[in-house]
Amino acid sequence: MRLIFKIFLALIFCSVVLYGFNGQSAFETSSPIPLATTAPANTASVNKLNENLAVKIADLPKEIKESSGIEEGGQLGTFYTHNDANNPATLYKIDDKGNLLATINLSNAENIDWEDLTRDDKGNIYISDTGNNSNKRLRLRIYKLNPQNPEKLAEINFEYADRKNGTADKTHYEFDCEALFWHQNKLHLVTKDREDGVLAKLYELPDQPGDYEAKLIEKHDVNLPVTAADISPDGKTLLLLSKGKIHLFHPSCKGQFFSGEMQTLNLGKVGQTEAAVFTGNKTVVITNENGQMYRYNL
Repeated sequence: MRLIFKIFLALIFCSVVLYGFNGQSAFETSSPIPLATTAPANTASVNKLNENLAVKIADLPKEIKESSGIEEGGQLGTFYTHNDANNPATLYKIDDKGNLLATINLSNAENIDWEDLTRDDKGNIYISDTGNNSNKRLRLRIYKLNPQNPEKLAEINFEYADRKNGTADKTHYEFDCEALFWHQNKLHLVTKDREDGVLAKLYELPDQPGDYEAKLIEKHDVNLPVTAADISPDGKTLLLLSKGKIHLFHPSCKGQFFSGEMQTLNLGKVGQTEAAVFTGNKTVVITNENGQMYRYNL
């Protein structure tokens, strides 16, 4: 009788080991618990902040004291850039290793306060002489040129349509602009709010020489002063640059760049970032005022 009882206990023990207490084999791998398909608010941005920082790729040539704008140079890995205010009216062609490839002196231009560069689909370069730190400049300009024929320089002159009475004052510092991009035969300027550093206003201009009023299209709170702008080659991502950060928009309506949700990404320890350009739909090259060049992968 005792032997039968021991055999019975042994059979129960084997059953528990082989099949578990719920009838499932203890040696089977259960299906993993599925991860949440929708990330909590801000989770995507936090992951980007922690895992994806800008990488330094070069030091700029000594001739470039403060790179304030950057644009692709027409060949892979080449760029045009320029110095900030009160420097010679000169474009520099460089590569992504920091080598100086060419110097283009624009004898018919003046660098009052050059702030950004952009390029159209025909290879024309636009230089944004739109810096306005003191808020005294009413009439601003953008130079247009073909780098292969820089002597043929054209001007796009403008005033802001919403500037009150067209007067300079010290109470509305909303008309300093360091950000320019070209899209679908139009120029777009994004202002730098010098009052509280929050509001970015987007204006639109024709890309042809002439005298215009820049039309206010949209406004958005960015939380930091905007120092550069660019749009991806496929037109699906607008980038605004500020100190150490980029702000991305994915326009959801035709002609409305700020209609999508803004995503802010931290670049890491990159100093005062002043210029940015897409080199692909997911890659950005950035320069800072300390003469350094960085690459950032979105």
